[in-house]
Amino acid sequence: MLIKMRELSSTAFDVEDADLLKVEIEKALAQEEKIIIDFEEIDFFSAVFFNHAFLHYAKSLGKQKYDDTFFLINLDEIGEEDYNDFYNNVLKNPRKFSPNAEKRITEFLSDLD
Repeated sequence: MLIKMRELSSTAFDVEDADLLKVEIEKALAQEEKIIIDFEEIDFFSAVFFNHAFLHYAKSLGKQKYDDTFFLINLDEIGEEDYNDFYNNVLKNPRKFSPNAEKRITEFLSDLD
């Protein structure tokens, strides 16, 4: 499934933008399709957007399934940098947290939904 971010929002900046994208991601996942997200004409990005849009999927799917499912195209230099920061911190070189910290993080993230 191809998702054009420009059809959802003019930016990829905040939680609201991420929520719009997550609705489309859920539709694609329900159909068990690969997800190509096109960021053509989007030139305003933030780490908040990438964390909110993709963290749940990265954690629940694991690195291999995530890599087989999600493909991002047409990111500009800043978008690429923000996404790579997210990817490297969460999937490539994940930080290890104590069980208590992991629980608090999970609770915090579930409150965002």
